[in-house]
Amino acid sequence: VSTQSTGRLLTVFNKKTCLGIFVVVFCSSIGFMLGSLQSLGVIEDRAKLTDKLNQAEMELFEAERQLVHCDSELGHKMNAMISDDSYKTIYIITPTYTRPTQFAELTILAQALEHIPYLHWIVMEFEMTDAVTQFLTETNLQYTHLDSNGTMTGFVPGINACNGLRNIALDHMGVKHGNSSGVILFANLDRTYSAELFDKVRDIKKVGIWPTVFAKEQFVCNPLRFNMAAPSYPINLGSVGFSTDILSKGPELRFPLKVSDTDGISWIMTHFISDKAEIEVISCDGQFVWFTPIF
Repeated sequence: VSTQSTGRLLTVFNKKTCLGIFVVVFCSSIGFMLGSLQSLGVIEDRAKLTDKLNQAEMELFEAERQLVHCDSELGHKMNAMISDDSYKTIYIITPTYTRPTQFAELTILAQALEHIPYLHWIVMEFEMTDAVTQFLTETNLQYTHLDSNGTMTGFVPGINACNGLRNIALDHMGVKHGNSSGVILFANLDRTYSAELFDKVRDIKKVGIWPTVFAKEQFVCNPLRFNMAAPSYPINLGSVGFSTDILSKGPELRFPLKVSDTDGISWIMTHFISDKAEIEVISCDGQFVWFTPIF
């Protein structure tokens, strides 16, 4: 298990440091330039030269004051986030396996996730590969990289292997994050995600849904109705988020291995909610997720 969670703070620090250096160098350059011009006789009035240098010094002082103010504001905001227990973590579970488009799709998803605060990406493989390990270490994301620990070797006829990987991730979360307050999303690599989605789903109380553009599973609102008669809750894998309460509800809230992704989602929902009234509609027509298989 590896984590990287300091990238954004380092980026802010580097920007502030560069700005301070720029201001000092800029003002020093002005002083040097004016001194050179005076020595050449271009500027002969020492009073004017002194005024300009004083003005540059005042500008430097003001720039330093603003840097201190920015530093204070950043500290207040970070402390507020750290102390705010209501700021839930979003857990993203993604199975992946070796194929030609693997790293193109991993890159697209990583870029959608990398600026989202309090997000943890759980990436699953049948057997951990060096290529995916290296990819994850180069992202600016907090992540967990897991494999099946030898229990799965790949795709088997009649078995939804990705459901098996998702179950391993859920079991791992039950041990490591079972008492945490958060939201779980199942993000396949054949979906494209807008970063706008993640703040909308962070406060899901039990189950939340939204559309996946181009998916066959759709719904309408007022009242909530699905476009497919079966299964009970025909919701696309990219269109649903669950509270972390599902981690403590036992094996019935895991994906059956011999069903599709959609049937698996319906299975979990059937054992997690009593009826449609418990479903929170995050959006009826928002475009936050697209079904975009490359092949």
